[in-house]
This record gives sequence, C-alpha cells and structure tokens, in this order.
Amino acid sequence: MVAYPDCIRSNSLFRIQIILFQQSQISMKITWLIICLSYVVIAIRLFNGYIQWDISLYIGLAIVPFVFSIEKGILSTRFLIPTLICAVFALFIPTRSTLFFTLVFTMLLLFESFKGRINMAFFFVLILISPIFKFFSDTLGFPLRLWLSTVVAESMAFAGMHARANGNMISIDNYDFYIDQACAGLNMLNVSMLLCLFIISYHQKKTNTQLHFLQLMALLLITFSFNVLSNFFRIMAIVIFKIMPGTAMHEIIGVVCMMIYVILPLIWFIRIFVQRLGKLKPVYDKESHYRGINPILKFQYLQLLLFAVVTYLSITTNNVNQFSHNNSNRINLSGYKKTCLANKVLKFENKEALIYIKPTPFYAPEHNPMICWRGSGYEFQFIKKDHIKGIEIYTGILAKGKDRIYASWWFDNGKIKTVSQFSWRWNGVKSNNFYLVNVNASRPEDLKRITATLLPSPFAGNL
Repeated sequence: MVAYPDCIRSNSLFRIQIILFQQSQISMKITWLIICLSYVVIAIRLFNGYIQWDISLYIGLAIVPFVFSIEKGILSTRFLIPTLICAVFALFIPTRSTLFFTLVFTMLLLFESFKGRINMAFFFVLILISPIFKFFSDTLGFPLRLWLSTVVAESMAFAGMHARANGNMISIDNYDFYIDQACAGLNMLNVSMLLCLFIISYHQKKTNTQLHFLQLMALLLITFSFNVLSNFFRIMAIVIFKIMPGTAMHEIIGVVCMMIYVILPLIWFIRIFVQRLGKLKPVYDKESHYRGINPILKFQYLQLLLFAVVTYLSITTNNVNQFSHNNSNRINLSGYKKTCLANKVLKFENKEALIYIKPTPFYAPEHNPMICWRGSGYEFQFIKKDHIKGIEIYTGILAKGKDRIYASWWFDNGKIKTVSQFSWRWNGVKSNNFYLVNVNASRPEDLKRITATLLPSPFAGNL
C-alpha cells in the first residue's frame, strides 16, 4: 500500500470537495432558478400599485448599480432570523407590507446563501424606497412640522422679531405662512438618505473598506439630523424674506438649504468616517470558501419551506393594509345617515357634518384627513393641536379653491382618546380595536359643537 504525502492527500481532498460542490450546484441550479423567477413574478403581481413611483424610487433605482456589491466567496445566513420573524409576522398579519419584508429578506437570504454577502448599503436602499418607509416618514413629518414651526417662531421672537406660531402657521408683520408638507414634512428625507448611501458606497469602494450595520445606521441618523436642520433654516428664510409658495425662489431656497446643510456636510463627514472607522474587506480565499460550503447546502430545505410560505402569503394576502373590526356594523350615530364603505370604513352624514370612523390597526397606516382629502384635491392650510373638553385632538382647515372644510380627528377605542402615534399603536397591540374619528363641517362653530358631542363616546357603548 502506497503512503502518499499529507500535502498530496490534502490537495486530493480539496479537489474532491470541489467536484462534489460543483455536482451539487448543477443539480440545484434549476431549482433555485425556478424559485428566483417565482419570487420575481410574486413581486410584480403583488406590488403593482403598492410601490410608489416618485423621485425617491427613481433615485434609489439609479444608484443601485453603484451601491450593490458582493463580498465574493463569503456565504452568509445572517438574514435567517429576520426572515423567520417576518414570515411568522406575515402569517398572522397578511398584508402587503409584511409580505414585502418577508419577500425581501427571503430573497436576500437565498442570494447570500449561494452567491455571497451583499453590501449592507444595498439593503438600506431597498428599505428606503419601500412604501412603508414613506409612510413612517410622512407620519413623523406631521408632528415635526408643528414642532419646527414653533421652534422657528420662538427663535425669531428671541432675536427681536414679532413672530408667533399657531399650529403649522407662523405670523409675522401681518403675513401668515403655512408650513406645508413641501416645506418641512421630511419630503426630502428619502432622497437625502439615498444620497448618503451613495456617498458611503463611493468611499467604501475607493478605500476598499466596509461599514457594518450599526455604523450605517449612525450615518443615516446623522443625515436625518442634517435634514431637520436644513428644514429649520429653510422655513426661517421663507418667513424672514416673505417668499410665497408657488414661486421659483420658494423651490430654490429648498434646494440651496439641502445642499448647504445636508449634502456638503455629508460629503466631508462620510469621507472621514469611512477612512477612520471602515474595516478592510477580507481577502477572498478560494480554498476556505469551498471548505465552508457543505453547511450552507444543508440550508436548502429551509429555503424550500420559506418559498412555500411566501407562495401561500402571495395567495392569501389582502390587497390593502386594512383590518376589519368585528364591531363596525354595530356602530351608529343618532341623526346621521350611515354608509359602510370599503374596508369597513363608516361614513355618517347630515346637513351639518360629515363624519368618518375608520378601523385603524396598530400595524397599518392611518388614513387621516391629510391623506384622504388630498386625493380629492384639498390642501391643509392650517393644522394645530386643540383641546376640547380637556382632550387633545387635531384640527385643520382644508381648502380647495373657495371651498373650506373644517376638520378634527383623533384616535379612539371607546376608552382611550389620543393623537399620539406611540400611544394608540402601543395600546392597539393589546386591544386591536382603535378607530380614527374624523369630523368635517362647513362652519367652525359646527365643528367644535359636534366634536364636543362625540368626544365622550363616539361609539355609544358599542365596543
């Protein structure tokens, strides 16, 4: 019996591993190709009408070729836990948003299990262009708009100017400026964060380094802070120089502030951040890569299970992010004609008012008047927090030409009445029966009177 040297036996074992790996890869390629194509079909079918084609999406798609990169030869299952959590969550709450994240994490897990680790910046791009992020930025933008209006007015008053804020309106020298969403609603937050990821990717490729998840999160939070600062100075410039909406200068001021307070600081700060804290990318070791393949191949059965879950969800998922409360049919308001609209939204109307009571689950976007009435061509000119019977609510004025609608709204489950996003969502987790109550009237005195009547119990004990 011939005794071969250890180096020859080691090389032979390595060649056998490569051959076995290649054979297994050939047998699995068709299966994974079918799965990938199926995921694409599911995405096209379900997200048609879900994905919003706006400037942030166009910019996100444009920077994908520059942001996307693969750590060749480094396979990973780091998305396993997030994938399983999203899959379980989607099974209990089958909406397009939960399916979106389940599909994204599943596809990333599949890719990294067989091709290599992707740049985390690409993952953040997927999140930023998703509708769910736009919803959260819009939700955050509303209270931030009110806060910025107050801060700007107080800063100007401290400087000796006669300025005061009332809700989203700043008054100075007999001029009233309504701080609408275009001014301070974080509408440029998505764009600035996408540009942040683009700058990060540029410096990572230039220095052959990479940042980990928490470092990327820190830079995105810094970008958010820069965005708030930019909006602060934009509002102040618009008010001081009395620049009216609809003018070219109104838009120019916004672009200039974004360049000065967001883009330029990010270019300087990210370059230093990556140079000092970026970690050099690992060198690709072909032998280590193949030796680490076998545990990954055993992962195929879980991938097939996830594929079955995603396919099941694609069939059963609701077309909209709404939740049907079982109590909706029992809610009635005396003196109002009741109509049950889509998704269990209740409409009550008479000659004085139009009232909507909308089921609002904790996980879904709430359809407040700023969203719903905007689709009918109305714009909010004045929004503020008000107190009626000691309860804090939102009030606003909707304008469309010469038409004026006076509106109030709050979240209510029969016991808790609040306008706090955290409060109603947190309590909604424990008792998923919150409604958004929206009162609309043609006269402000009618709005106040009807709202005061409804606030004690708009559901008349039916919950």
